[in-house]
Amino acid sequence: MALFSLLSEIHPGSTTWGVRARVIRMYKQPAFMRPDEFGSLELIIHDEVGDRIHVSMKKPVYEKIGKNMVEGSLYIIRNFLVVDNRMTFKTTNHTHKINLYRLSVITEFEDANFPSFMYNFTDFGQLAAPIQPDDSLLIDVIGRVISYQKPFEGLTTKRMDFRIQDTENRQLSCNLWAEYIDDLLPTLENTKDKPMIVIIQFARIHQFRNEDVKIANTYHVTKVIVNAENDVFMDFMNKLAANDSGDYKLLTNANYEIYEEFANGKAKFRTIDYMNEHQDDGYYWIDATIVDIQTTKDCWYQACKKCAKKMVEEDSLICESCAQKTQIRFSA
Repeated sequence: MALFSLLSEIHPGSTTWGVRARVIRMYKQPAFMRPDEFGSLELIIHDEVGDRIHVSMKKPVYEKIGKNMVEGSLYIIRNFLVVDNRMTFKTTNHTHKINLYRLSVITEFEDANFPSFMYNFTDFGQLAAPIQPDDSLLIDVIGRVISYQKPFEGLTTKRMDFRIQDTENRQLSCNLWAEYIDDLLPTLENTKDKPMIVIIQFARIHQFRNEDVKIANTYHVTKVIVNAENDVFMDFMNKLAANDSGDYKLLTNANYEIYEEFANGKAKFRTIDYMNEHQDDGYYWIDATIVDIQTTKDCWYQACKKCAKKMVEEDSLICESCAQKTQIRFSA
């Protein structure tokens, strides 16, 4: 066996592998069923040809060999288990992942010629309907924020919606939840007249039927990076400047699609009678007055965050499918 192997070469048949890799992402995972306790350190690494793999080390192993690790640094990792990659939301497309154990060894090293592939950006064109991307694989995206809604409070957390645009003027809808909003909102509120560039690393794909994709954060791997001073951001800014057709204006508390429809005179208004008589596919506007509001829950239900099935209300919210429980913070 060679002194070091590429990530594409490792398999479950041995525990004496050795690899040289750069840490792309590093985050702490809570203990199972104990969200306030540290359970494991999770890493995503890449080798010298850019292949990636996920690495896990439980708390005892972390205390022994992982406490001084840093994102972006280079490490030699030896003596580890190679297991099937059965993650629900995968950080890499590798069929396996690495589990470190008590005999594993991690050594930092320096090599100015070792490449850096910190991001693997997905082209916006690959996310447009009717394309149906693999929603189990987390992705990286970069774009200029063009509009956003101020955060609103939900039953158990808060959410913020915004849209980003690439250098070819293609747009993508994004959602951030809970503490991830704090990484973005302060800069949004103080950046109105100059472009705000954001990277969302390891974002989750959402797609309903054949509609365009939306992306969102997923706990705890997603990372939000705003207006950083590095080559990736500078390259995006230069491409943006080359294709920019006018002054930048960030739309606040406005839906950008609605704004564009009215600004371009493309809004299609129809009557209720027309909609009842026709079944043409498309998006339409109805100018109407609200005469009654249905307050029962006949047409909607509280969805489980884990599997999106219906939750029923007892002492807490309980999923009918997977038995996931969510504590009721307040009710109306």
